[in-house]
Amino acid sequence: MTRPLKVLIPNYRGVDSFTDNVADALEVMGHEVRTMARPTFRDRGRLRRVVHDGLSMAWPGRPSANAVWALRAARDWRPDLVLCLTLALDENILSALRDICPTRIVAWWGDPPANMKGMGLLADGYDRIYIKDAAGAAKLRAVDLPADLLHEAMNPKWHRIIPPGQGDDRDALIVAGNYYGYRQFLVSRLIGKEVPVALYGSPPPRWSRSEIKQKFRGCYIVRDEKSRIFGAGMACLNSTSMWEGDSLNCRAFEICGAGGLQLIENKPSVPDCFEPGREVLTYNGVNEILDHLARARAEPDWAAAIREAGHRRAHAHHTYAQRLERILEETGLSDARNRKHAQ
Repeated sequence: MTRPLKVLIPNYRGVDSFTDNVADALEVMGHEVRTMARPTFRDRGRLRRVVHDGLSMAWPGRPSANAVWALRAARDWRPDLVLCLTLALDENILSALRDICPTRIVAWWGDPPANMKGMGLLADGYDRIYIKDAAGAAKLRAVDLPADLLHEAMNPKWHRIIPPGQGDDRDALIVAGNYYGYRQFLVSRLIGKEVPVALYGSPPPRWSRSEIKQKFRGCYIVRDEKSRIFGAGMACLNSTSMWEGDSLNCRAFEICGAGGLQLIENKPSVPDCFEPGREVLTYNGVNEILDHLARARAEPDWAAAIREAGHRRAHAHHTYAQRLERILEETGLSDARNRKHAQ
């Protein structure tokens, strides 16, 4: 077992967020974790995000609130590891962190690479960089950065099978997340084919299509509630945006962890994590989604077998603790790695 570490995460720990799941897994593993106590100005809504990004472009040298907090916390606490989650720090901040204490600095980017601002992760000073897009990792390695592919994961504490509740959408196709253009258009096509859908997540933008606003349940679901709804639905639709390439989002693992029947876009990365046709159902278009739903209704035992197989795979191979053990080993912070080097 890895010795207890002091891990500094310069992100706010929103409920069931990437930060929350990583921090929780580290704590379960026996490590001490510190995160930001409150969200930054940028994290408090779409309008503030636009204002923040505009100011950052106008004054690019100004350190971010995350960076300021990281430097202060590092001085006070002297962590073993600074773990930046979908967060890029400037080279001068990375250098300043090393001046404060001999810490390891790791970036784990959980968004599409296209969501990076400015130089993004193109900076010297990281011990390791992990990104969920293989092509993005290859581009970073091409400029001699220590990058590798690492998918997101699920948390077995709450991404688990939970019995359905009264009033759950048992006959509906469940959709959860942000309602960007592609997801809206795909769901609208399905609504046009008279597929019953139940939409959860962030409120649709004001410019959203009327049928999307009508089907939105008005609820941002997290932890046990999210898992219950994923498991109760006829199936769960997983789609990604136009700017996300061959990468998987966190719901690819959470849906299966919760025992949901996952319909996921057919991407080369899917077979690396799940066996299509046995653990998840892949689709190339609307007609294949309709075929999967028709068969799930007609053959519930077939659908149940896929749910169970996906659930077993997620809990066996795709937990945050497993991802973090790899990070700790590759950064030299794992006891197993240290014993290996001592021999």
